[in-house]
Amino acid sequence: MDGYGTRIQPSEGVHDPIFARVLVLDDGDTRLVIVGADLLGVHPQWVEWVRQEVNDIADIPPEHVLVAATHNHAGPAGLRRGLFSRLDETLARNTADKIVGAIGEAYGGRRRATLKAGRATVDTVSMNRRDPDWPIDPELRVLLVDGADGGPIASVMNFACHATVLYSDNLLLSAEFPGAACRIVQEHTGAPCLFLNGACANVNPTWIKQDFDNVERTGWVVGGQALRVIGELRTLGPGQRAHNIRWDEWLPKPVAGRLTEEPRLRAARREVDLPARQFLSDGEYAERLAQLEAGVRALAPGSPERREVMAAVTHLQTERWAARWARDRGLATLRTEVQAFALGDGVALLGLPGEFFAETAAAIRSAAGVDGLFVSCYTNDYVGYVIPPEAYGQGGYEAGITPCAPECEEIVVEAALGVLRETGAAVPQQATDG
Repeated sequence: MDGYGTRIQPSEGVHDPIFARVLVLDDGDTRLVIVGADLLGVHPQWVEWVRQEVNDIADIPPEHVLVAATHNHAGPAGLRRGLFSRLDETLARNTADKIVGAIGEAYGGRRRATLKAGRATVDTVSMNRRDPDWPIDPELRVLLVDGADGGPIASVMNFACHATVLYSDNLLLSAEFPGAACRIVQEHTGAPCLFLNGACANVNPTWIKQDFDNVERTGWVVGGQALRVIGELRTLGPGQRAHNIRWDEWLPKPVAGRLTEEPRLRAARREVDLPARQFLSDGEYAERLAQLEAGVRALAPGSPERREVMAAVTHLQTERWAARWARDRGLATLRTEVQAFALGDGVALLGLPGEFFAETAAAIRSAAGVDGLFVSCYTNDYVGYVIPPEAYGQGGYEAGITPCAPECEEIVVEAALGVLRETGAAVPQQATDG
């Protein structure tokens, strides 16, 4: 199983099935494919297999195919790139073949539809895991593909939270809370629902206990809010009215959201090289850790002083693991990709290849000027954590485990804005006098 370095036992069974869900969009000129898989991450090698097969069977270019993981920590290992992970080629081939089959079915089942986008606030089931006073992204974004006959064809949820309601002691395969949320939406709409996880590198779920009851509870909260948004979005176009019995008039009641009846679909993809960070020797890590750990015992639990030291201890412990991994592979740079889809009328989808802080997604949204921007992380690749430069000095797990140098976040942000502009979704960069 994937997701916890301390979990070395194999799975003991299946609690609930895991899926890859597929949406194919076609405006008559351009076709786009969106895949949401109940996995921790994806490997670019089998993503390329999917893209090539789809190009062969449906003439859809590789840059028009986006494959994302929900960052599920209760799924199978062997399907992503990254720390402590190696590609299981047999499993990867099987997974790619099944996804291609699903894309073929979705492609063959295309029918007239409109795109509707909305959002709601969900701020009760997630918390910044580095400091509870630091930011999260509380917005649940929803894309509804509404059929011409009035019935939903599909929906997409985009929400930023680690799929870690379950802990490492769980040995049953599961789709975690994103899978529960998708199932709830599907049961009530009769249509497939995809989950795209957002910038949640520093965001964890809240729970009463780390068990399957709480997986379901979190699914109720997220999926229930998505159903509310879908119910409201269905009124865009036909409208909704109430009978004013005092005036004997039928008065409209508008709802918030975006309606795109004739979408202009566009796609862009850009490869980037992310420089690897510089590490200490194993002996230097051991020496620094010994000094810090000796001082922790004298500090009161919960005190600011102890928290600061523990952040440094966690940083150094995990950085030592990352350093060993990087040295074994002679890592100098990580080549990866950033992808964007324009879906029309101020709605776009951005795919990022790893784990990003909520602040990074907020910065991209602000600079891009795209109000309806869905940010999908764990997309087309898994390069691990790409964190803001200031986070390295703050310590903690993310600052230690990342293989990426501090300049990597800026490289990805610039690439993200570039592909969004290329699709026509983002505000063009303004020229300035120098």
